Amino acid sequence: MWTTRLAALVLGVGAAVAQAAPDPIVIGQSLPLTGAGFPAANRVIAGAKAYVERVNASGGVLGRPLELVTLDDGGDPKRHSANLATLVRQNRAVAIVNCLGERACLAASEATRELRVPLVGPMSGAQALRSADRQHVFTLRPDDAHEAGALARQLLAIGISRTVLLTDDAEPARSAALAAALQLAGLHTTRIEVEARVEAMEAAFLRIGPAAPQALVLNLGHEGLDALARLPASAQARVPSTIATLSSAGLTQLTRLFRDRLIGYTSIVPNPELTRLPIVRDLQRDADEFIGPEALTFEGLEAYLNLRLCAEALRRAGARPDGSRLAEAIEGLGSLDLGGFRLTFGRGRHHGSDLVEIGMRARDGRLLR
Repeated sequence: MWTTRLAALVLGVGAAVAQAAPDPIVIGQSLPLTGAGFPAANRVIAGAKAYVERVNASGGVLGRPLELVTLDDGGDPKRHSANLATLVRQNRAVAIVNCLGERACLAASEATRELRVPLVGPMSGAQALRSADRQHVFTLRPDDAHEAGALARQLLAIGISRTVLLTDDAEPARSAALAAALQLAGLHTTRIEVEARVEAMEAAFLRIGPAAPQALVLNLGHEGLDALARLPASAQARVPSTIATLSSAGLTQLTRLFRDRLIGYTSIVPNPELTRLPIVRDLQRDADEFIGPEALTFEGLEAYLNLRLCAEALRRAGARPDGSRLAEAIEGLGSLDLGGFRLTFGRGRHHGSDLVEIGMRARDGRLLR
């Protein structure tokens, strides 16, 4: 009898503790976990998880754990939109983060507007994300024109006057912004449109030589980068000694593809290899403790910052946040210093940073900046 009563008491206490456990705060993201976009998606997930694990190891947000739920969209914008509906309606996500690229982020902005949750940290500088009807979108990066202008001016500063712009149709608005910036800077530019197939890419590379460029400027999506990676080594013989690109979810991959070329690029977050800023040291600490080296990339740091912004706002949104309270909390952050990466938000100011840094990687892989 005594044993039975003791067992019942233990079970009752256990049930009470389980009932008392706070519900998690869910943040959702939809990424290409299959297909050509997986390498970039994997780096984004690593960075985001690194910060979520840090928050939960420190007691959560107002005593509630963070839960990051990720669904696979295979790079399809329609699947992306459907995934966001699932994340909000079934998983009860209070925010969506980390969409990858122009098409996915435009789809995300439409879906989150209907779902009445904020879209935080879209990994796209498309100007359409800044239109007046998208007041639920909060970015941590400048628009495409601002970033493309910085790259064009840098090319001009190092003596480049002739370029080839190789682009696919993954991000048409970004390609247009880049072409306009190169023209405005006075650079003679031959634009080559290419399909994201190995055969088409190889044929496009045959057209590079006759243009006699001093630099090859690339703006390619996941499939385009995958095709580029599968080109025969002989194709790269036609490539000039300088490669240039805007920041993208494939930047890490691109810097690995052209190890024997000088690569110039823009970055909208601090370089994760340089430890001069506290935010980079924080990422390195959390990557080492929780995730691994895939977080220590440009994409990983951008995702880490997006989750950190969400957590900062959630702490001000109250114990039971929803999409509306979270959006108001982000607006109310004002000037925010995330370990040397500074943001400014407010009513009518949903785009927190205009930072563009120029990086260069030498032919031997050394970082020159």
